Amino acid sequence: MSAIVDIPGATRKRLLLLLNLLGVWPKDKITSVDISEQTGWKDSLIRHDLWLLGYNKGVSNGYQTVDLRDAINQALGLEAETKNCCIVGLGRLGAALLDEKLTQGSSFVIKAGFDSSLNRVEILRSSFPLYPANQMNWIIKQEGITLAVLTVEDKEAQTMTDRLVAAGVLGIVNMTRTVLKVPPSVKVENASIVNALKIIS
Repeated sequence: MSAIVDIPGATRKRLLLLLNLLGVWPKDKITSVDISEQTGWKDSLIRHDLWLLGYNKGVSNGYQTVDLRDAINQALGLEAETKNCCIVGLGRLGAALLDEKLTQGSSFVIKAGFDSSLNRVEILRSSFPLYPANQMNWIIKQEGITLAVLTVEDKEAQTMTDRLVAAGVLGIVNMTRTVLKVPPSVKVENASIVNALKIIS
């Protein structure tokens, strides 16, 4: 099932965090009070998010943990379908993402890494293949890659984005400081560490 398109971005992010919490919750049931204590969210916000999810199976003593987790997975389109990803840019940040444990236990599979430096591609070791950037187009199509993590230098960001879009990538996690220009069919999630620090400070 595909993701519910009318779930707002902020609610989607909270549901993903809730999904992580449910994955490690040791009890069969979880209450809104439990969720509030673990996340700091108000009860009313939790109920609102679950209402947007279309989930109304709560009982007086809480929600069934597995059932709620399955409902979130299904609503967000994460239930079982494998999604192939790639990393573009193998500098310090990109190289740190080569650990296969990064996506372990999720439906996301990293199928390839790309870099404009042939030297990096040859030296770095990874559990998945690494390629020169000039092979992006055919490798992405061959491997059925639809999502990318962009960790190149800022000056390369838009050029690499254009190549990803041309190859058929539909979603990009942008870890550069560049504001990317993409067509409406391509989603971008900006994941700047500096911006995240600004938000929490």
